[in-house]
Amino acid sequence: MIVYLEGKIQYCSEDYAVLLTHGVGYQVFIPRPHLEKLSQTASEIALYVHSIYREDAQQLYGFLDPEEKKLFMQLLQVNSIGPKLALGILSNIGAEELIDAIRFEEVARLTAIPGIGKRSAERLIVDLKDKVGLILKLGSKNQNQDKKTLNPQKILSSEAMSALVNLGYSEQEAEAALKQIPGFSGLSLEELVKQGLKALS
Repeated sequence: MIVYLEGKIQYCSEDYAVLLTHGVGYQVFIPRPHLEKLSQTASEIALYVHSIYREDAQQLYGFLDPEEKKLFMQLLQVNSIGPKLALGILSNIGAEELIDAIRFEEVARLTAIPGIGKRSAERLIVDLKDKVGLILKLGSKNQNQDKKTLNPQKILSSEAMSALVNLGYSEQEAEAALKQIPGFSGLSLEELVKQGLKALS
């Protein structure tokens, strides 16, 4: 199974690139934003690859970092989402923004993605909410700018969960501990983390 490739971009289409490696050209499907950048360079690149084997074809899906590949593979675990739709999702929304949309249950943001209806968006949230948090170090680099539009209690809960996971607890353990704490109103992040640790002990 092919899981990693290094080479030069020989040709770019709308949804795939041909990567030349030791004289062999590999067709690799790549999220559109990355594909547009790669089409402008002739330098050697590295791709983390997910291989899908079928009776009539072998398809390769390439990503610039292993975290995005993990997210792609998690999308494939959701019922009714195949590789083309998963690639389309990552082509229309950044990995970090997608993670936040799932974690904060932003159905409207997910349904804005072509091919994703309300039912599919709800399924993404149900199936992946407890799984995506550890990808990209539990948050997005754009999280601060999103705080203006997110529920303050959800923000505080998310930050507390991140802190507990960074202390060595699993995301499931952290979430269960925080659910034991009655309303967060009036609590600071430090106080909430302390109560979370108390619930975990």
